[in-house]
Amino acid sequence: MERPKKGVFGSIAAAASLVLLLSVSSVCADPAPQVLKGSKPNSTPATGQQQMKLTPQQLRERIAKMAAKGKITTGPKIPNLRSAGRGTNSILIGLLRAQKQAGDSERTAILAGARLAPKGAGAGRAPLTPAHTLSDPVPTDPAGAPPAGTPGATPPSNPGTPIGAPTSIGSRSTATGVMRLPSSTVVPQEPPAPAPRNPAGQGMSAVAVCQHPSIGSVNKQANGVVFTPDPQYNLYTIKGCMFGDTQGQAHLYGPFAAGHVALQIEFWSDSQIVAKVDPQVTGELDQDNVTLVLAPSGAPQMQKPGFKFYAMRETTLLTRIPRSTANLVIVTDTGGNPVNFGPQDNSKYYSPTTSSTSFAGMSAEVSRAATYVFNGNQDLFDFSKMKSGFTTDNMQLNTRVLPNDCGENYIVNGTWKTEWVGDNIRVTWQMQHCHEASSAVFGVGSMDVSNSDYGLSVWVVGPRGVNPWPNNLQ
Repeated sequence: MERPKKGVFGSIAAAASLVLLLSVSSVCADPAPQVLKGSKPNSTPATGQQQMKLTPQQLRERIAKMAAKGKITTGPKIPNLRSAGRGTNSILIGLLRAQKQAGDSERTAILAGARLAPKGAGAGRAPLTPAHTLSDPVPTDPAGAPPAGTPGATPPSNPGTPIGAPTSIGSRSTATGVMRLPSSTVVPQEPPAPAPRNPAGQGMSAVAVCQHPSIGSVNKQANGVVFTPDPQYNLYTIKGCMFGDTQGQAHLYGPFAAGHVALQIEFWSDSQIVAKVDPQVTGELDQDNVTLVLAPSGAPQMQKPGFKFYAMRETTLLTRIPRSTANLVIVTDTGGNPVNFGPQDNSKYYSPTTSSTSFAGMSAEVSRAATYVFNGNQDLFDFSKMKSGFTTDNMQLNTRVLPNDCGENYIVNGTWKTEWVGDNIRVTWQMQHCHEASSAVFGVGSMDVSNSDYGLSVWVVGPRGVNPWPNNLQ
């Protein structure tokens, strides 16, 4: 009679030990991924009771029903301190500021010179001839012709005409005859023409003269200037020669999506231009080698290579994170089944998210589901495959918490955490397990549900109007 009693007490003791084990696991679970104590692959369920086999659809419906009683926790928005605008582009920003300062000073001088230039009839410039310097306008007399002795000027039609204005004393009226000088009068020689001054633009020879239409400098630099539509730095002074006095057009040529980027003209003269990049430019990436093209009115184009283009930046929320960039770890539950992702699997990856998902409007959702217990672990999101010029800026993690209404059969394994790994994101995720015993009267076994569900939002900074991901990246 004692032996059966020992068997009964032995069973009771074993059951008590198992309940205690589960209680300890629930309260003292290490936040780092680990194997649950006492659980082994292909072992019996952690609750020690027979489980019902659920189809993937039934399991997801079961999780959805339980999750409806739970809640979604919204995490903080965490900035990426390495992002553009937080110090990583300090060299470029310094260059753009220096360019803008040079452009401001040149623009002031150019517009001041234009205001002081003679106005009215006969005050226009004569065409720039090959002997004139790149930056200096050709002076004119009241009749509009270059004065005698100006390099490249047309000689007088009557070389024998004596020097001097045929006027009467005290009068500016036109003389009716030619003034004769005594033969003993010594005529002073005309002073030689001044040496050409330094032409517009650095890197040009101080004695260089304009031999053909050309671009000398932009913002005092011969090359290497960065063009950008960013209003903080968008100002460019172009110096050279033979631009023409009638305003023409200017643009940047390169591997742009639109073929070229237009410049807007503020001031145009034969040797100086003040312009800016069209501030509405969108859909263009950064470019390392673009060509400045000037198209004077009624004259052939001129061009100068060796410039750069920096697109206007904007911050946007990613609507998609390609599956190939999400390194989702595959864990194995205590029933020996891999918690995998796929059309026929319980676990799902959603991006973009939709109104039918738990985290609609976020960049991506990762939902793991199983019947048996599985361990928490880590996922890594790789953003190195984004197009050039893009960098991550902020992230936010939202999580779904299953209701703790299973008593001692509620198990949590792992913890929630996000961290930046350079410009990439590591998500440490948590598993929640709930066991509900159904009534044995109807012959239905106990139901176990394990779930880990989170949504991730990622903001990036990059060229305005451009899709951050290559089109062929899935």
